[in-house]
Amino acid sequence: MLVLLRKRASVGRGIWLLAVVLIAVGAVMAACGGDDEDEALDFEFMAGFRAQANLPFVAVYVADQQGFFDDVGLNVTIRHAALGTSEHIQLLAAGQIDLTTQPASEVLQRRAGAEAPLVAVALFGQRGDLGYTVLADSGIESPADFAGRTVGVKGVVQAEFHALLASAGLTVEDVDLVDVGFNPAVLSEGTVDVYPVFLSNEPDLLRRVIGVQVRVFEAADVGVPTLGVTYVVNEDLLSDEDGRERLRRFLIATMRGFQFALDNPAAAIEATRAFIAEDADLVHERFLLDTELGNAVSARTEADGLGTFTEAQFQALHDVLLEFGGLEGATDVSAAVDGSIIESIYDGGVLVEG
Repeated sequence: MLVLLRKRASVGRGIWLLAVVLIAVGAVMAACGGDDEDEALDFEFMAGFRAQANLPFVAVYVADQQGFFDDVGLNVTIRHAALGTSEHIQLLAAGQIDLTTQPASEVLQRRAGAEAPLVAVALFGQRGDLGYTVLADSGIESPADFAGRTVGVKGVVQAEFHALLASAGLTVEDVDLVDVGFNPAVLSEGTVDVYPVFLSNEPDLLRRVIGVQVRVFEAADVGVPTLGVTYVVNEDLLSDEDGRERLRRFLIATMRGFQFALDNPAAAIEATRAFIAEDADLVHERFLLDTELGNAVSARTEADGLGTFTEAQFQALHDVLLEFGGLEGATDVSAAVDGSIIESIYDGGVLVEG
């Protein structure tokens, strides 16, 4: 009888210990789940154009499709600005979105003009995204040959075109300017001898769609400082600890998306298909991405990390814009850029994990 009681007591203690262990494990799991939920932060991104394979957009698309945002505990809403509007800039200035895209030159122009509270926090285009095309058989071999030629204009003459002419000892007085709008066919039709293009877009349309061979000139090729598209935020976000942490996580995930696109451009286009129109020209989308990838890497980014930049790069651009009428007046470049967070996500040029 005594032996039986001892066995029953032993079994009872075992059941009790098992119950304690299960309760403890459940409490730990619940706590972990609660921490993950508490750490998940919201972030709102608005691309500055329709959905397409622009590299700053693709970095976001890939981060979303590959789960990179999930890895850093970020819930990202992806939106696109209405065509032909500055909706993204208005919403950013009002604090209604967290981050958008904007060419570096326009960041400086908006700060110098309307004093918009924009701050560039990552740089994709290590050189500019504008070029000037001529027909391959036009006899135009250098910017010096623009003299006496008809040059198309899309509303305004860009400061970097003035700088390109100046590199050859020319001014706009030496060319015939014609406002032609956004129609690259005017080059193939002979309406103009020189047509301004977005490097990732119209050269492909001219060569592959319209069917003419072209030569493209860039101001950067003659030493003119140029920069491309940036990620920009509102000044208020950078003054807030929560905002800086959300931005840090966003940059880690999107720079992973950037690297993914470099390593796997075809897979990056597949990720992009979840966002672009079903009838999109995927060959053109790939041209767009490849062009922007080529302009987004340099010896400096290889050393310091993708998306990084220096204040000196923006200062050099500022000075060119100011010299050739691209700014209403000088602006404080140091207030227009903040590289502290993009720099913080790299260790010796290697991206941190979280």
